[in-house]
Amino acid sequence: MKIIAFHTGEAIDLARLRENYSGQVVQDNPSELFYRVDDDQYAVFFDYGAVAFANMSDVDITKNLLLLEPFCENPLAEKPREDIEIIHKPLAGLEMHFDNLQVPVLNEKVVEIALLNLAHSVALDFFSQRGQVLLGEIRELTGQLALEGRIHISRKNMLRFIGRTLNIKNRIVENLFIFDTPDLVWDDEYLNQVHRALARNLEIQTRFREVEYTFKVIEDNLAVYREVYMHRESSQLEWIIIALICIEVLDLIVGKLDYWF
Repeated sequence: MKIIAFHTGEAIDLARLRENYSGQVVQDNPSELFYRVDDDQYAVFFDYGAVAFANMSDVDITKNLLLLEPFCENPLAEKPREDIEIIHKPLAGLEMHFDNLQVPVLNEKVVEIALLNLAHSVALDFFSQRGQVLLGEIRELTGQLALEGRIHISRKNMLRFIGRTLNIKNRIVENLFIFDTPDLVWDDEYLNQVHRALARNLEIQTRFREVEYTFKVIEDNLAVYREVYMHRESSQLEWIIIALICIEVLDLIVGKLDYWF
């Protein structure tokens, strides 16, 4: 069984999607819609922008992605993608390989765990890409600071940059729960083993810490830039005050000269 996941946009409006998607609902909550589309075919949609498909053809997946686009917030032109295959071997043990998971028992819950982990993986790809873009802008500003002792950015653009960074960081914080252990594995040791094998193979926790560290670096740099910018504005204000004082003194001197002469 082939599992394929994509990150389609910054968010998915599940309420509107529910009204326009046909299929048997398996799981329905504010953050997730899990459908049985056909026999042994599944699709799951997450409010944070990820979607995953199980045992569906490329043609059907393409149709689903096109159907999904009107319900995405800021759809992505290039969608991060992950693939993995689940191989059912009843007489063998649970084994995780580079690009496939071998399982002795394959049921709907195992499929859901696989879809969930692959959706986590593409979400991390999305956040990592956004972090790298911001980090590139940070490097450019840091280079200016190192070479010239100042940064060439207007107040408006600085605030916009800070706003974009905080917006992405807030989205990560809002969705921290998605990387928690799913509820359905708590009372099932086999499902827990499947979940841990997939999460370890996809390096979910390691990559999540890398994303956290990237945004911590960005945040630390922004704090320095704010200080530099505030110092620059403070210096400008001081020079304006000095200029006004000079004008007032000159005006006073001119007035005295007029009085004397």
